[in-house]
Amino acid sequence: MVTSVQFERMLSAAGPFEGHIVRLSDHREAKRVAWIQCVGSRDSKCGNEYCSSICCMASTKQAMVAQDHTPGLEATIFYIDIRAHGKDFDQYYERAKNQNGVRYIKSIPSRIVQMPATMNPRVRFVDEAGKPREEEFDLIVLAVGLEPSGTAVELASRLGIELNEYGFCATQRSLPLSTSRPGVFVGGRSRSRRTSPRL
Repeated sequence: MVTSVQFERMLSAAGPFEGHIVRLSDHREAKRVAWIQCVGSRDSKCGNEYCSSICCMASTKQAMVAQDHTPGLEATIFYIDIRAHGKDFDQYYERAKNQNGVRYIKSIPSRIVQMPATMNPRVRFVDEAGKPREEEFDLIVLAVGLEPSGTAVELASRLGIELNEYGFCATQRSLPLSTSRPGVFVGGRSRSRRTSPRL
């Protein structure tokens, strides 16, 4: 398993794997890759009940780029619901599904076990018909959410910008880039959660 941040690094031609999609354990090429959405987000148990807004489209993009890097790669995305925030993002999602064959499964896996013989992760989940299923993949990508960084919170305090209950800049639904201070706008991102050992 790798995080979405690690997988992004793996996709980079200038990265340690020169854009090749491989498993960290044995460096075998991964032909069946699954993404699990909302890891560390939309979960009251870990204190992050919010949607990070970018994970669905980031995973969709990663799946399509991975298919470009590895012809024949099978991409599967496990999700709660698809949140395609942004102009033409729905069209991008439809393209991934209908033209690229990215498979979307509305389910959150309940268990992942590494199989001793193949070293493949086996995912246990309930399908949309309510039936328990298991599938093996070569690689699992955990789509980690975002949380506000300490420096962003400190900067907001110095600028006199209001924060929401989760520590992000408070904005209005109709003005998602405007902060509480006129002339100061939201841009960029906060840091990703739970980055595992560096690649």
